[in-house]
Amino acid sequence: MAELNLRSCGLTAADLENLALALKDKTHNITAVDLSDNALDNSGGAKVLEYLLENDLVKRLVLNDNDLGDDIAEALAKLLQTNSTLEQLELQGNSIYTEGMACLATSLPKNRVLQHLDLGHNQLGIHGAELLAPGLPASSLTSLSLSGNRICGSGSQQILLSIKDSGSVAFLDLAMNEIGSQGIELMCSALAENGTVTSLNLGSNRIDADGAVCLCAAISENTALRIVTLQQNELGEQGAASVADMLVKNGRLTCLDLTGNSIGDVGAANIAAAIEKHGSFKSLALAHNSISDEAAASLASATRSSPLCSLALAGNAIGDEGGSHLLQAATENAELVVLDLLYNNISSEVSDAIEKLLRDRTG
Repeated sequence: MAELNLRSCGLTAADLENLALALKDKTHNITAVDLSDNALDNSGGAKVLEYLLENDLVKRLVLNDNDLGDDIAEALAKLLQTNSTLEQLELQGNSIYTEGMACLATSLPKNRVLQHLDLGHNQLGIHGAELLAPGLPASSLTSLSLSGNRICGSGSQQILLSIKDSGSVAFLDLAMNEIGSQGIELMCSALAENGTVTSLNLGSNRIDADGAVCLCAAISENTALRIVTLQQNELGEQGAASVADMLVKNGRLTCLDLTGNSIGDVGAANIAAAIEKHGSFKSLALAHNSISDEAAASLASATRSSPLCSLALAGNAIGDEGGSHLLQAATENAELVVLDLLYNNISSEVSDAIEKLLRDRTG
């Protein structure tokens, strides 16, 4: 596969004409095009789409941060209705509002090849999510990113309900959507009943301990989720207790990211105890959580008794005592290949020993 990367190149009209020639010449075998951050606006975006209509090789198109607007979103929607090649489309940061979203949503059920759609950091809002939702069940999408769109709990609920029992969306990114704990309460029932999403990102949504109670109860009932990202929320020690309880109840979940949640030693120890009971947990991220040697010992115990293959603890307050516990646990757990302890208080002697162990293990 040949990738044409023209990100942040300040493309002129002449450059776009040359791009057209490159796309038309199939001997170049260009299957991926990245035109991010080129200020293409309406005229530039229209030219790119015109060229793509004549090309049946491009499988990945990245148009992030071009301020394309609703007019180009409408033109893209028309392209999607007839295109049988494009599998990945990235449209982050393009000032797409509800009009553009309505057009894109209508086109999705008519396209049978598009698998990944990134609409992050546009201006969709709750109404945009409501417009998008009906087009999802009959689409071919397996991955959908709606981060940074202010769709809140109500919009998230609509998205989850639309793919409750049908559709193919397995990865759903709802990070930075101002959901909050009240919004979590709105979407909890839809999350508990959703049977398609296996990986869910709810990072940076101001979810506190109260929201964690509702969220974790929903995840406990969910039968599809395997990966959950909750980084940069406000769970704290109490929220971590809810997470620990959820891990005991839901043995299907295998990966969890709680980076930056101020869970402290008590919260980390509770999660470590839950992982020991879990039996099949694979990946845990607890970076930047004010964890010291005390909780590191508990995490080391969980590492020994579980099939954990990745443990991220960067940016905590772990010293040589905790580092030594983790080194010994890593020695005993042959499946562990990632142990991130950067920006702690561990000496070079201990950190070098951990690095050598994992380097030798992974070759």
